[in-house]
Amino acid sequence: MNLKKIGLFAIAMIMTLFSFQTSSFAAEEIQWVKKAPMPTYRYNFGTIVYDDKIYVYSGTPGFDPVYNFEVYDPAKDEWETLPSSSYARGAMGFVEQKGKFYAIGGSIAGPSRTNAVEVFDPVSNKWTSAQSMPRSLRFLDAVSLDNTIYTFGGIENGNEDTNLVYSFNTQTGSWALKNPMPDKGSLKAFIANDSIYVVFSKDDKNIIYHYNHVEDTWTKVDEIHAELGIILGVLEFNGKNIFVTPSTLSSYDVNTNKLITYPVPQPKVYGGYGIVNDKLYIIDRETTLELNLSDLVNPESNPNPDPNPDPNPNPDPNPNPDPNPNPNPNPNPNPNPNPTGNALLVIYMDSGLIKEYEMTNEEIRNFTEWYEGRAKGNGREAYIVNKKYNIGPFNSRKDFISYSHIESFEVQEYSR
Repeated sequence: MNLKKIGLFAIAMIMTLFSFQTSSFAAEEIQWVKKAPMPTYRYNFGTIVYDDKIYVYSGTPGFDPVYNFEVYDPAKDEWETLPSSSYARGAMGFVEQKGKFYAIGGSIAGPSRTNAVEVFDPVSNKWTSAQSMPRSLRFLDAVSLDNTIYTFGGIENGNEDTNLVYSFNTQTGSWALKNPMPDKGSLKAFIANDSIYVVFSKDDKNIIYHYNHVEDTWTKVDEIHAELGIILGVLEFNGKNIFVTPSTLSSYDVNTNKLITYPVPQPKVYGGYGIVNDKLYIIDRETTLELNLSDLVNPESNPNPDPNPDPNPNPDPNPNPDPNPNPNPNPNPNPNPNPTGNALLVIYMDSGLIKEYEMTNEEIRNFTEWYEGRAKGNGREAYIVNKKYNIGPFNSRKDFISYSHIESFEVQEYSR
């Protein structure tokens, strides 16, 4: 008997322990919404979110890149064509700095690379040239902090990744070589707490480094299991960083190193990413998808609050000052209290992780009914558990438990 069957057998035993009413405990189903498709078929393009619009620059539909530069307005669900730059390129660095867009390096015709830098001003709607970067790189990533743009990695010769780091001062127009990265390969750079982080996606894990841009030093801060997948995009949302992979959507907190993966349908597209007004947009080739993040990342902790709460409840006017005026002169030193109905749910994950949750009768029943339904192919892939401890400053804390990663579980009933 495998562990899944053991878990199903445990359900029958649990049902005999508790008898209570059923209530819904999982969040509403969240779906991707198709929006107006991108006018130009392409990939390996640059994406910038600015002034609640998503700008898509250049890219390639196949062998050679295209000049097309377009902007998507989510409020109107419309695309607009903008002036092209002097270069058509793909796999470039594309980043906003002080209200201007910088296109850096990238691939041009065929396998050729460029070190050209061009700047777009969305106010004047014009392109200008800037100081070229020291080397010609493609598949580099770039972030902006203060008055400086930082580029990370890239491919210079053939298909070999580099660990190069450059800084570009947009006020002086000067480039500087910085301390190289401690790793190479597929990476995404992002900003959190006014600091720079770089996450590398490996076959067996994802590694996150902090880059101290003031001291020009690197520090490894965390490793994330490989099940997350290759991180294709990192976006900031409500103080957390959203990691987008081909099959998952997660939020990561650099302060606590806490990763939460959300149960959303696999979009099956990837390319450019942006968040506008609490909605995530994925733009790929000719597809534009929208997902509402507000209910997913910050779900309502109490969906049905009391509309008329009593701020000053009246206490009992005649409280009993002596809770036990006639105590038993011969108390039982080892009482056996009746079970309260509370229990500890212990879930064994296939990664080796063990999760424990203190639950009421009703919450145990909700979980077991969800599990039994998933075993029959019904219901949602993930179950949401409201964590009631270490809430801290948050309105709520939730764990998303994937059925496919549960090896077994048990319920330990206890008394208090």
